[in-house]
Amino acid sequence: MITMLFERLRDLREDKNITQEKVAEKIHVKRSTYSGYEIGRDQIPLPRLNLLAEFYEVSFDYITGITDIKSNYKKVNIDAAIIGKNLKNLRKKKHIKATEICKKLNINSSTYSAYETGKVIIQTDFLYTIAKDYEYSLDKFLDKDN
Repeated sequence: MITMLFERLRDLREDKNITQEKVAEKIHVKRSTYSGYEIGRDQIPLPRLNLLAEFYEVSFDYITGITDIKSNYKKVNIDAAIIGKNLKNLRKKKHIKATEICKKLNINSSTYSAYETGKVIIQTDFLYTIAKDYEYSLDKFLDKDN
């Protein structure tokens, strides 16, 4: 697993002057789980990241530090098929071989194929790594109109 430390989580929470307990309650997890998100101990599943972005009213790219531009949250449904289609489109557009991504993520080709075909929702850390390494937007990966 790739460690993700989204330092903005703590900053956003402190800007709202609320406790970890309140945020955890809003996203339906235990406080200890949310604390793990803030310190990078626990991976944030995409549905939870979506709830956080909605709660803080910021984009996925902003909350994860992909961008410093504080754009507003755009409602999305976490859909494996949409993410898969956008993964495939990015790979083709940038002429990236699936094997290159597999090596980067340290996964096998059948796992990556399941992501691209929308059979499985890609792990947040993998999607984040692809977005960072190939200069792409998390928000675009989740956008059905992309």
